[in-house]
Amino acid sequence: MKSICALSIFYFFSVFNLNSQINSILLEHNNVSATISDLGTYFRDIESGEMGYEVPKESGLHTIYSTQFWFAGKDQLDSLHFVQGGWDDNRDIFNGPISGAGTYTSPEYQTAWSNSMWSICQSDIDEFKLWWECQAGIITAGCDLVNSPSIEVLEKIYNWPAHGDITLGQSYHLAPFYDYDSDGNYNPNQGDYPIIKGCCATYLIQNDVAETHSYTASDSIGIELHIMFYQYQTWDYLNDVTFIDIKAINRGGINYPEFTQGIFIDADIGGPFDDAFGCDSANNVMFFYNADNDDEGFAGQGYGIDPPALGVVSLKEEISSCVPFTGGGTGDLLSQSWNNMNGLWGNGNPWIDPLGNETEFAFSGNPNISQEWSEITSGTAGADRRGISSTKINNFNSGDTIMQSYAILYAREGNHLENVQSIIELASEVKTFFEDQSNLPCVNGTWNVPELDNSQIEINPNPSSGIIHVRSNLEKISSIVIYDTQGKIVKEFEPSNLQDIEIDLGKENKGMYLIYLESDKGNSIQKIIIK
Repeated sequence: MKSICALSIFYFFSVFNLNSQINSILLEHNNVSATISDLGTYFRDIESGEMGYEVPKESGLHTIYSTQFWFAGKDQLDSLHFVQGGWDDNRDIFNGPISGAGTYTSPEYQTAWSNSMWSICQSDIDEFKLWWECQAGIITAGCDLVNSPSIEVLEKIYNWPAHGDITLGQSYHLAPFYDYDSDGNYNPNQGDYPIIKGCCATYLIQNDVAETHSYTASDSIGIELHIMFYQYQTWDYLNDVTFIDIKAINRGGINYPEFTQGIFIDADIGGPFDDAFGCDSANNVMFFYNADNDDEGFAGQGYGIDPPALGVVSLKEEISSCVPFTGGGTGDLLSQSWNNMNGLWGNGNPWIDPLGNETEFAFSGNPNISQEWSEITSGTAGADRRGISSTKINNFNSGDTIMQSYAILYAREGNHLENVQSIIELASEVKTFFEDQSNLPCVNGTWNVPELDNSQIEINPNPSSGIIHVRSNLEKISSIVIYDTQGKIVKEFEPSNLQDIEIDLGKENKGMYLIYLESDKGNSIQKIIIK
């Protein structure tokens, strides 16, 4: 899968509610524009209340309405403790780290943690590192050409939440950083800098004990959450992926002999009322897709013919269950959410597969295969679908830490069912990347991607009535891909004649297209107009 991207991160702030300000950030370093807020519900546009996971970026098309990370456990008295995030005026998640009793409303805490999200790109970090090394005399060559980083970049570096206030009962070590002099203290003046993953990242520090849980009306767990959302800008499938790392620390005094952690997805693939749910336990992926091959627009712009599929793959821990969300809420209804998290119907009944066996993985077959169990073969496809993919932790004792990672996947290379197959295959590819290469840094805003000077590629006529010619002085062009403005591939081939490549787009609709070329010297992308 190949898609097109641009670089930007935008900030905006929502209105005040009765309790506090809700802060939101757009992370859109690649082909995805993802709304992240400190409400505890992600990929939802807080200002409008609409969908907040747009792909392709700037298309007006979305695959997710909202996402939450669920944590639930039963204590030694069998009482259920639950964290589900937040919605509008109600929340279970609050800004900042766990602190001492009575300190959450103090001016010191409010000043330090009223906003608990930090966004930074690797290019910002690299710019600071180079400047600091020049200032410190560690390097001298070329330093006359190195300018001081902008105030914005310096603020990102110096305001990184590396430490808590131990006088208020907070943990001293919080966000990860490179400790240049190994003294254990974050000091950019001594060459220290943030450590992130991806090309750009948003980091959150939150807790579930600062206030009463008004979203689930449940008892708090005592967890401190560190969440990093990050993206890579590439020329391959990673350009459509958002990664998430979660660190949940039990800083309370309660042990939980039963504990489950999961990710809840309210999937709206374009029009929200014609979707289907499935999961593949072998690849640890939960997926959603359109019930037919035409995604009509209703309560959301539709993708049209050949709509995409959406997946969320667990990268670090194997999932223990994956089922549609069938009901839940606060009070007594909270037990239904607990049941869903543990692979049951909301009423506590087990899921039964077509062979009559109990299972924690609903619709676990491939919808491309008529003999396997899917919403297509069951005749239930075509509704608003939500799902919960969970991992049983079992014991989660005071002082324990849960580490989990996810990737949000997107595929649109074929029809609605072929795209499910692509999601399943991508789940394996992304997991391999995560395990082997995801710690490699980005360079100049991209990951491992040399970019050609477009002057090496000549495209004419442009605009064109249908026939365009591509000429270059490159020794090898390995592939050419034409995309429409919604990120769909309309033509893909390996050219044989490099001096004059003729491409016929006469049968395509009038409008703008993007031509992407891969070569032995790098990659190039240019706009073309069919009139």
